[in-house]
Amino acid sequence: MFDVPREDLLPRPNGGRFVVGARTIDEAEWLPPHPALLRERTMERSAHPREVFAALDGWGEAIANVFETIPHDTPDDVCVLGEVDGRWVLVGGELCFPNRWVLHEKVGLPILEVHGPVPTYASQVGAGVDSLIDRLADGRIVERANWSISDAGIFFEPRTPPPVPNIDPADLFLRVERQTLRRLDDVVVFTIRTFMEPMHRFALRRRPVVDDFVAVLRETPTEVRAYKSITTYVEPLCSYLTSCSPH
Repeated sequence: MFDVPREDLLPRPNGGRFVVGARTIDEAEWLPPHPALLRERTMERSAHPREVFAALDGWGEAIANVFETIPHDTPDDVCVLGEVDGRWVLVGGELCFPNRWVLHEKVGLPILEVHGPVPTYASQVGAGVDSLIDRLADGRIVERANWSISDAGIFFEPRTPPPVPNIDPADLFLRVERQTLRRLDDVVVFTIRTFMEPMHRFALRRRPVVDDFVAVLRETPTEVRAYKSITTYVEPLCSYLTSCSPH
């Protein structure tokens, strides 16, 4: 498994709201190498050759240009957004580590509709994300993080499985996606680097870090817990993390 390398990527309380939380980063920070994650991504690509790549008709060349431009050793998934009828649309990419969504089903949809199943996304950040993408024209690169809980530690998980009954919270995984957005010519590149940290290791992090995640779990709205498929895990996980003795 691959632990989250930076504490600032870990979940922090925000009042239970969905926030973009993007920060500007330098070119050197964009897609640093990670050989072990690259090997994992290569294995998933080989195991699921028909499922990891998709392109909207007419956008194949633009997508190919993106993959020629980015570092060839990147371990990140790469999605490409293009303007169609004045809206930013997911036009294709390569997704080897899907977190309960299917690339082929989302290609051709505007960003707001791509995130349609996410509770509170449209009302809380939908317009803000579109505005952020528009502002990338000045060359900035932005980074944010997203979190979920995995009960199997599987990187390729395009469909949401049913919760595992009576699972030991120590056997769960904290799945964190480090996401970036960058304008390249007429398209926007959305990258996703996935880390999967065993909960028994996360529980040994510094006490404030663990306490922050417990607070995040407790403030997560009911509908978001259901969307993330973590409803049955929240209370046992909070009890487990609270009882551990981190550094």
